[in-house]
Amino acid sequence: MSTPRPLFTLPLRTLSLFLVLLVLLVAGQSGAAEIVIDGSFHDWADLDPVWIDPPDDGGGVDFGRLWVAGDTNRLYVCFETGRETGLQGGNAIRLFIDADDDPETGRLVDGMGVDLEWTFGKREGCIHRPHGVKEYSRIEQSDIGLRQGPTVTSDIFEVSFTRSLPSLRLGSVVRIALYDSGAQGGDRLPDTGPGVVVALADTAPGAVVALTDTGPGAVVTLTDITHLHGEGATLARHDHRDLRVLTYNVLFDGLFKRPAPFRRILRAIDPDVICFQELWSHSAQQTVDQVSLALPGASWHGGNTEDGMIVSRYPIITGQSIDGAGNYWALIDLPDSLYSIDLSIVSAHPPCCDNEDGRQEELDGIAAWMREIQTPGGVEIAPGTFIVIAGDMNLVGSYRQVETLVSGTIVDEKRFGPSHHADWDGTALTDAAPRHLSGREAYTWRDDRSSFAPGRLDYIVYSDSIARLTNAFVLWTEDLDQATLASYELEAEDTRKASDHLPVVADFALPSSATPPAAQD
Repeated sequence: MSTPRPLFTLPLRTLSLFLVLLVLLVAGQSGAAEIVIDGSFHDWADLDPVWIDPPDDGGGVDFGRLWVAGDTNRLYVCFETGRETGLQGGNAIRLFIDADDDPETGRLVDGMGVDLEWTFGKREGCIHRPHGVKEYSRIEQSDIGLRQGPTVTSDIFEVSFTRSLPSLRLGSVVRIALYDSGAQGGDRLPDTGPGVVVALADTAPGAVVALTDTGPGAVVTLTDITHLHGEGATLARHDHRDLRVLTYNVLFDGLFKRPAPFRRILRAIDPDVICFQELWSHSAQQTVDQVSLALPGASWHGGNTEDGMIVSRYPIITGQSIDGAGNYWALIDLPDSLYSIDLSIVSAHPPCCDNEDGRQEELDGIAAWMREIQTPGGVEIAPGTFIVIAGDMNLVGSYRQVETLVSGTIVDEKRFGPSHHADWDGTALTDAAPRHLSGREAYTWRDDRSSFAPGRLDYIVYSDSIARLTNAFVLWTEDLDQATLASYELEAEDTRKASDHLPVVADFALPSSATPPAAQD
């Protein structure tokens, strides 16, 4: 069936940028937002492209607009591919950087001295030596601090990496080019000449800068732009009455194998409801007991199927496996003294990696379950029950799987029935879209030993017609200063030592009467 694409993958280039600009205007915001590599592109809306490649000149990938931004520490690049593409595999896109605008150093490519070459589909690159020397240094994503998004397929991507590369630093003037050598003919940006020239201003770290001059062969100077900051994410709740939901893939029973960092992390977050994944060989009661060691003083409750586990400080009314897979659903009895509704929550863990069919099948099953529990008869929840789906979604393939999770768009309707918007007002669920507490990152999975760049795999989506999101964050303890670490009794390497996934948290203001908070504002 034909389905709409999410905003971040709109193929209509002019329309997509117009829409994000319109959103900023409607929100009453001014200035420019910081660049965060999270797979959404509203933060590029205030930047002019440094290059616009002619359309329809590529047999496969057809490069369009190119944006560049940077600060003292990092270079940010955003580019259009003209077709749905997966960036971490199945493509032949290469990024070339001339770090010193000197054709006499690096590998000579069309008059450009390429010092850094990154091949996205192979997830590897190299630092080239000066001309006449055949040696080069192979590099991996961790060597250059690579960030890229989205992790699902798209026709536009954003990437960033450090300016201090192995035995190389990006200078004040660099050249950038993109090549596609795919079997269908490929494309090049720019079509001729030694790349696009960009002058990098050494602004303070985090002071993302915008481009002010463009044109063929022009040196594009970077100037400061203003950050937009809202109330900001914090480890503490904004209101003690907010319901705090945590999802955490603990990596092969790590909660039991590496208990010390997990206990510190759980104490610091102090969640109300936890969705665990990868507790393969421990029961719900064992998990409850382990959580109780970190957070004593509450009567914890638990339920699970395979590795889908839910632990709650409030009683579980009922719970069961969804479609026999490792995804667990529970209806939780929230206290009447605080809330007028209960919580329907799924701890989800669809298959990872190349198992596209299995992942889509489980996401279809979750979408069908959302429809069934809102349909009279069988397992039924009361209208207005707060709905949350949280977990390690392993969304590394088609963007359509994001649509299934958020919008309830079922691919196999013959087996799972019609698609269904799960929010009670007939709309899609809402993505909490948390960032790190630093505000500069958005990945939820990281393994510096892997060829895959850090990515956003863990999600919390919810019914925003019922509750208001007040706070959301991804905890990477190395972001925190010493004073914050000490005040929460955390250690800087806790999240790195605990798991390759990071704890993802969302706080919600729930109705304390029959009227949802959104309607009370």
